[in-house]
Amino acid sequence: EEEVEEEVQQVPRPRQLGEPTTKVTFSIERETEFGSHLNIIGAHPLLGAWDIADSVPMDWVEGVRWEVTIEVPQLELIEYKYVVRYGWDPEGHSIWQGGPNYMLATNQSSSITLKDTWVADDWGEDHPVVKASSAAVKIYQEEHPKPAYEVQALTSKIPKWAEDSVFYQIFPMGFFGAPSLNIGEDAPVVPRLALIAKHLDYLVDLGVSAVYFSPLFESDTHGYDTANYFEIDRRLGDKALFRKVVKQCHARGIRVVLDGVFNHTGQRHFAFQDLQEKGPDKSEYANWYLVGARTDDYEGWCQVTEGEHGFSYDCWEGHDMLPRLNLAEPAVREHIFEVARYWLTEMGIDGWRLDVAHEISPDFWREFRTKCEEVAPDCLLVGEMIHGNYNAWVGNDRLHTGTNYQLSKAMWSSLNDRNMDELLTALRREQKLYSGLTLLNFVGNHDVARIASTLKHPEYYTLVSALLMFLPGIPCLYYGDELGMEGKPGEGSDPLCGGDDAMRRPMLPPVKDESWPAGAEERLSVTKRLVQIRKDNVVFQTGTMDINQCVCTDEQFIFLRSAKTQKAVVLTSCADTLVDPWPEVAVPTSLAPEGAVFTDVWNVPPPPGPGEEAATTSTFVVTNGMLYLGPCPPRHLKVLVYNVPKPVPKKKKATAVVPVAHEPEISQPGGEIILPETEIPQPGTASIVEIESSSVVDQAGTTPDFF
Repeated sequence: EEEVEEEVQQVPRPRQLGEPTTKVTFSIERETEFGSHLNIIGAHPLLGAWDIADSVPMDWVEGVRWEVTIEVPQLELIEYKYVVRYGWDPEGHSIWQGGPNYMLATNQSSSITLKDTWVADDWGEDHPVVKASSAAVKIYQEEHPKPAYEVQALTSKIPKWAEDSVFYQIFPMGFFGAPSLNIGEDAPVVPRLALIAKHLDYLVDLGVSAVYFSPLFESDTHGYDTANYFEIDRRLGDKALFRKVVKQCHARGIRVVLDGVFNHTGQRHFAFQDLQEKGPDKSEYANWYLVGARTDDYEGWCQVTEGEHGFSYDCWEGHDMLPRLNLAEPAVREHIFEVARYWLTEMGIDGWRLDVAHEISPDFWREFRTKCEEVAPDCLLVGEMIHGNYNAWVGNDRLHTGTNYQLSKAMWSSLNDRNMDELLTALRREQKLYSGLTLLNFVGNHDVARIASTLKHPEYYTLVSALLMFLPGIPCLYYGDELGMEGKPGEGSDPLCGGDDAMRRPMLPPVKDESWPAGAEERLSVTKRLVQIRKDNVVFQTGTMDINQCVCTDEQFIFLRSAKTQKAVVLTSCADTLVDPWPEVAVPTSLAPEGAVFTDVWNVPPPPGPGEEAATTSTFVVTNGMLYLGPCPPRHLKVLVYNVPKPVPKKKKATAVVPVAHEPEISQPGGEIILPETEIPQPGTASIVEIESSSVVDQAGTTPDFF
């Protein structure tokens, strides 16, 4: 018989620590339309294994250039191409590059930079070059076989306390009504921070479990031009007062996170002052900043022309008051690490929010995290992420999380434009790029328009707040948004704030008075209820969400969350009219079985009046694998929760000792006595009998003593 060679199935191998890799930078120039982006795709699993859904998104760099850097195992020969994708739907429109597949040979290189050219024409499978490249890869793989490769998901675990937290951002200079200009050491210390005591009960009642303070350190204006990292700004108080504030917050179960501005300082920082006084040639702090003469007019570079020592220096976005630190300088790094350790240990803060983190090298954040966790293992590090791929800065060896700007706009503009597909697209992108990350979600902060000034309809506040609380991530409220405070960039009147003081006005009093805007009480009540629902249901804290299970129309968005003990379905509708036919969503059996009953925890009937019967809570039953979510009035929210029944414990069996009643002796002819042919008990012994404990009772209906 002909011998049949047994096929050996290759088991995917996870990437091994210490396995040699090559850092490959792929770069290509290609014009793209609005809403489209470049991806790289190839035969290796790290490049998607030719599955467009798993292709690797590239980062736009400038002009028409796109780049991405990927670590690929050494000694690989890989075919790849570029593809233009429109949106993030795997079935969406895409344009594949023509010509032959590119070939990447990693060899034993530590790094490779590729600058490829887009080819538009399809060369066809029979073209000699097309055939040759594929043949070369096939021969290489036959001669140099490797086990199948399993791609490890990018993840970032956050401290346990942060998983169920609701953050509340306070911009101190605005919240406490401090003047926008610090006149320096001659100015008195004003203990405005003490006013937080009047708001702590309000924050607890709101459901806040973590406060994130924007810059508190001594500065000249808004706080981002730091003069001294080791002092509280005199317009707010001092360190003794701040230490008291931290203790007051902790006593109420509120964590404290500070804003760390470590990309740049102010001009009054001691290192920059020394540089100005002595010049780059003599100052020991010359390497603390990026100093040098420039022959061209670089955006972001400023000049010192006053005094004896003129020089140019890099400053953040061209603002001369914000000289950029040289974080490659060891002394600068140690200065920043000392600051981080000081506030974590001496003041007892619980973490850092890190300004413009995406403009700082990920390697710096790796070292920063190590230094922080050496003294505070449970601290949280939040990076401000505006541009780029967040995975570069967020990870288990870098920052824990980042601000989710890519989702923020979609949450409110999808409602305003009645285009819920914008939200779906943003969530598809998030699931593709950041499925392993827990990001900090927000709809307002000190840099963007307040949500009350953004929404076209006041009732949308309930819907956008529900998205903030119930979508995956950590929700962060901006002070006063829960009361309807308004403000847009440029509407302010303070030139030192560039008009942004409109979003940074003093906080309203915690108890209603004439200063509260119309509708403030209702907004506050809505916010409290939504926060409480999140806190009461673990599914909204750590549950997963499969974007492919979402239902999206122009005016409705339905998403499902799943945790081990709970499942949830959330419906948001921005329609102006009753939705007919009723919205519906498929519920897979992996989420909830047929007949499962979901309870609407949002549309709860009011308590009954005197002599009235209590109204029943709305419930929805899974029927034929579907949930029918009607009726659906205008601008409507439903929050449905299903508690998975606990497994019925198996009946325990008890072991009872029961005396054996001996059968009578049987006399045989001849006088021989024979016992029955069963196990022969010995004198004084008993038999062991298993009895179900739930059914063993004596004649009196009680459990016998042997239990």
